[in-house]
Amino acid sequence: MSDDEYRISEFKKALRQYSEEGVVDLDKNYQFKFNFQIHRYEDVLRNSRMAAPPNRWSYHRICFLKQGEGDMISGIYKFKAVKNTFFVIPSRVISSSNNWTIDSEGYVLLFNTDFFLQNNFSHQFIANKKILTSSIQPYIHLSDDQVEEVTRIFEGLLEEKKRKENINSELVAVKILELLILGERLFEQATSVDVALPFADIIKRFVDLLDVNFTKEHSVRFYAEQLSIHPNHLNALIKRHTGISAKESIQNKLLLETKYLLHSTKLPIKQISSQMGFNDPNYFTTFFKRSENLSPVNYRSSFG
Repeated sequence: MSDDEYRISEFKKALRQYSEEGVVDLDKNYQFKFNFQIHRYEDVLRNSRMAAPPNRWSYHRICFLKQGEGDMISGIYKFKAVKNTFFVIPSRVISSSNNWTIDSEGYVLLFNTDFFLQNNFSHQFIANKKILTSSIQPYIHLSDDQVEEVTRIFEGLLEEKKRKENINSELVAVKILELLILGERLFEQATSVDVALPFADIIKRFVDLLDVNFTKEHSVRFYAEQLSIHPNHLNALIKRHTGISAKESIQNKLLLETKYLLHSTKLPIKQISSQMGFNDPNYFTTFFKRSENLSPVNYRSSFG
């Protein structure tokens, strides 16, 4: 088994072994530490059409699906990745996937800010890239000409990786920056056509508000008031551009964080309830049970 095959095998193992955590923290549960990796999607999916449970990682992930399809969730966005889909999972954004078809092929690139710092690049090269933020739509579909340009960069990264001991890290960093700059341009072109700018701004502001307030504010009305629009309009707008409504976005974020706390801490249920913004522990239990068909106590006991 090659190093890459072993790393992929251990990645899959970590996702399976810790899936009951609610959100798999790969920084904690994946044993290999690195600053840069690139794989072909078909190698990652080989011998399985892997369903990846909700997970987060401190690496940025840039992916390109050349053929096949699968269902993706990244942050508040739910979408189907199909042929020629280019998508980004920013650092620490919760993502999951399933239903990959057997013919799926493409690339997945992983890197962190340290990789650029170690190669004498300023962190600003990464910090100002909009596609590495959680608030923008994380996917676009490429034209044939765009496919050729993106494929060239991914294949160049794979070729450089083959050098192993003689790999030129600075050249890899330059190629990743080229991909980021090209990706930024492609996303801006797609966004200007598909999403009116006021809508894009509202989605960004909603995501930012949700990240800060989700443990305290659970109502769509709160977020709608902050954005000066009607709650029904916010629900419809978010669903149109992300695949799930504002209400579902709030509930999903609460559920994922709750499941993570239930699995990864020994905090009393009452304390978790309070931490998630529920004044009434009974209502918290009802909220959780409605989604999971288990009470928080039974969910926690189900994984020992």
